[in-house]
Amino acid sequence: MKKSTILMILGVGMMSACNDPQGTVENDTLADATADTAVMYDDERGRVEADGAEIIDVGEDFWAGINWDAPVVDDPELQGSEVEMRSDNEYNIYTMDDRLLFDTDKAQIRPQGEEKLQEIVNEIKDLPKNGQIRVFGHADARASNEYNKELSAERANAVKDWLQNKGNIDARRLSIEAMGETAPRATNETARGRQLNRRVAVVVVTREQ
Repeated sequence: MKKSTILMILGVGMMSACNDPQGTVENDTLADATADTAVMYDDERGRVEADGAEIIDVGEDFWAGINWDAPVVDDPELQGSEVEMRSDNEYNIYTMDDRLLFDTDKAQIRPQGEEKLQEIVNEIKDLPKNGQIRVFGHADARASNEYNKELSAERANAVKDWLQNKGNIDARRLSIEAMGETAPRATNETARGRQLNRRVAVVVVTREQ
């Protein structure tokens, strides 16, 4: 008899919860969540907020105004890496000789090149998470302008894809620009000058958005 009474009371309680028009029972239940569950909700919210971080477009005028002769920075973290770092007030430029990344006339990144790109990724992780990143491909002037533009685009895309897929950089931050032979750092009349002109530069916006 007592058992039947208890079951009846439980049944009435469940029906009341289902018919509660104000949702007070549900609200009470959520309010009584355990500390562990609350932590779980906070972790999930933090992940969503991080994934949804707003990437503010700096505009094409910004990229057109990059100073390729910005001061060189002697960064201890990059010593011996063969990656040159230059810095302006609003961006960092990480530049690599194309021989470190690619074989001649190729756009497949070499294993040695992956090591260099990882060095850059390690630097990027310490910078603002919503700063845009643009990969610039540069060439010397030996071939036709059309060929140089195409090859520099393929190489810039290869680096962008590596940064996204292996460097875990948010794809929304990444873009490319094929410069071809239009922004030489040295004369194209010497082998040394042409080598300096064949390069890939990763420009990272560092200013707070």
